[in-house]
Formats: sequence, structure tokens, C-alpha cells
Amino acid sequence: MRIILKGQVRGGKNNIKITRTGRRYPDPNFVRWSVDATHQVYKQLGPAHTREPINTFNWDWIFCYTPEDHRRRDVPAVLDAVFHVLEAAGVVADDRYISTLHFTTNPPDKEKAGMIIDFVKIL
Repeated sequence: MRIILKGQVRGGKNNIKITRTGRRYPDPNFVRWSVDATHQVYKQLGPAHTREPINTFNWDWIFCYTPEDHRRRDVPAVLDAVFHVLEAAGVVADDRYISTLHFTTNPPDKEKAGMIIDFVKIL
């Protein structure tokens, strides 16, 4: 199975703002990205998606990330944000059960920025 997220992936851990009173809230750009990415997943899964989450123990997860620019990105934050999107879309129940994960980063390309997520069932 393959899911493609188009556009710059934003890590959630570095997109938290704090008010003068100490209240924390997500950066509006991160919220917009998260909602858009979740809609991209829904669109790709289509109406046939049964909303039965994948048992993450039995799958190899392969992430191929292409940033839009040369800015430094926090890979764990990017993966965390993507898994929150996959949880929100009902693809995975909980990311804590990931057993095998492969992550590669391509050179920056503004036109091809995004994340390709392949997951293959382990026999």
C-alpha cells in the first residue's frame, strides 16, 4: 500500500507556540498542514477504506521524504507529525507498535516536496 503526502511536511514538535500566560497551542500553519495532509490520505484511500487500522507489528514502513528547501529538519518530529496524520485518518491505531521503519531523505526539490509512505506486510 502507498500513501503520498504532497507539499512540505511540518514537524509538530517544533511548531508549538506559547502565550504570555504559558498556554501552549499549535502553530496555525502546522494545523493547516495537518488538516490538509489528513484530507490527502482520505482522498487516496477512497470510500473502500474500512477504517480498520493496520496492525503495525506486521508491516515494514518505508518513508521517502523530499524537503522543499535546504533548511534543517528534525526527522523524529517529521515522522511524529506524519504518524499523527495517519492515526487521524484511521490508517494506524497507535504508532507505538511500529516494529520496522526505514527513512530516507532525498535532496530538496520545491516541485516534488512531500512524503511517500509505503507499507508492506511481513510474511
